[in-house]
Amino acid sequence: MSGEAPAHQVLARKYRPQGFEELVGQPGVSQTLSNALSSKRLHHAYLFTGPRGCGKTTTARILAKGLNCVKGPTPQPCGECAPCREIAASSCLDVLEMDAASNTGVDDVRQVIIETVALAPARDRYKVFIIDEAHMLSNSAFNALLKTIEEPPPHAVFILATTEVHKVPATIASRCQRFKFRPVAPEPLAEHLAAIAKKEKVAVDAEALRLLARAAEGSLRDAVSLLDQCRSAGEGRVTVESVREMFGFVSADLLLGAARALHERDAKALAGWLKKVYEEGVEPAQFLKDLRAAIEAVYLEKLGAGDADPAWSQALSGATAEGLGFLLRRLNRALEELRFGDSPRLALELGLFSALEAAHDLGAWVARLEALERRLSAGGGGPALSAAPASAPVSVTMPPAPRDEAPALTAAAQPAASGGADWSAFVAAVSRQKLALGTTLEKCAHETRPDGGWTIRFARQFDLDGAERARTFLEEALAALAGRPLKLQFALGGTAAPSASVDIVDPAIPETPGGAPPGARWKDVTEGGPDAGAAGALKKAEGVFGGKARIIKKPTGGA
Repeated sequence: MSGEAPAHQVLARKYRPQGFEELVGQPGVSQTLSNALSSKRLHHAYLFTGPRGCGKTTTARILAKGLNCVKGPTPQPCGECAPCREIAASSCLDVLEMDAASNTGVDDVRQVIIETVALAPARDRYKVFIIDEAHMLSNSAFNALLKTIEEPPPHAVFILATTEVHKVPATIASRCQRFKFRPVAPEPLAEHLAAIAKKEKVAVDAEALRLLARAAEGSLRDAVSLLDQCRSAGEGRVTVESVREMFGFVSADLLLGAARALHERDAKALAGWLKKVYEEGVEPAQFLKDLRAAIEAVYLEKLGAGDADPAWSQALSGATAEGLGFLLRRLNRALEELRFGDSPRLALELGLFSALEAAHDLGAWVARLEALERRLSAGGGGPALSAAPASAPVSVTMPPAPRDEAPALTAAAQPAASGGADWSAFVAAVSRQKLALGTTLEKCAHETRPDGGWTIRFARQFDLDGAERARTFLEEALAALAGRPLKLQFALGGTAAPSASVDIVDPAIPETPGGAPPGARWKDVTEGGPDAGAAGALKKAEGVFGGKARIIKKPTGGA
């Protein structure tokens, strides 16, 4: 037995942090828990949340050691006493770990926790219950646990760890002190991997460490496991090439070539680089992710929010931040289509080639729109009104202007108003924001008052009421043109729109084939007689819409 070689231990377990000072990337959590242990201000329930592999269960064990160490409660457990060794080996009787993913029911909670929580610790100071993947518990299990967490015995401490805190009932979460674990940044991850490689006497390239840290996506456990895998494959040496080949990372030359083709909108060159992607067996999703990450670094550098690799900065030196942002959105959309589509190759090609078809230079489009806006502003009022169709059954008459009203002046004949504003510019400014109101003003007359303001005359009461509701807007538009506040007055009696005389034929009399019968006479019932009251309903309409309507009744008999 004594001659047997010790069993191999994976790096993720061998270098698992054993104290708060060894936690990587969680300074806030380690500092808060250390202070609580130092001041003896301990809570009876803790809730650790965060992504996988960032140290939730490890921190729970360190906290349990700090509570039950023979020198404790202490933020620096000795690691040599029986409680510390047993907790590190997961064999302590007073620290119970429950995997909620496989023990989800109320019977499991009752057997492991409820029936044992009232019992005093067998040896240590506290009885600690660590519930891993707590969000997997059923609703009945949470309800059974609720009262115990709310009023536990003084020797019990609960630590719940979960990756999906939104699935934990609010009644449970509100009774716990919550600690949020964040993904570990790539730089601390690479430094931690370098320290492990040095202890294990493994030669690792710096670029390979950065690739491993990026592939781990913030998980410390995944990063160490990847390093262990690369060490086994490389026989004691980890190189950039071995890492790329093992995990499918895309070569830098391939990414740079594709990025240049996208920037230069060279479809032929892009097709050539995609052919190399297929030949090397690179996964389309991995290619898009690596390309997006590289372009994102240059995009942030363009915005002044970060630094990019010098080779990438030089390759995309002529690109703008708007163009790179457009490319990033296209790559995100391609990744979404890749996830839900059944043809990865087609999704990749459509995503990249569609980025060549659209315009990248959004600044040029903005400049063109601004130039067009200036040309429209300099052109005066709104668009001309088209003439009515010749076939429309409307006869147009021009009523005489009332003698007691001001003479009707057209907008083109009006003199420039005092204060630096003229009528055409005023109508154009109104039309840009309120087209209907601007169209109404084109048909109005106006007079300049001695104080510099205008009196605008409307042909219809309906138009005057609408202008009165928009008085504030109209006066602000006039003040902007004149450079000083000016007042407007509204009155009736301006140039009216052409009056329309609409013949409304009595539908009770059918049409005669071939026109009216010989000798038939048309009778205007609005001119008096027993049917004159039928026109009374049109008086209000005439006052609102203008013009004049006559009801024409055609008899069937002769004269």
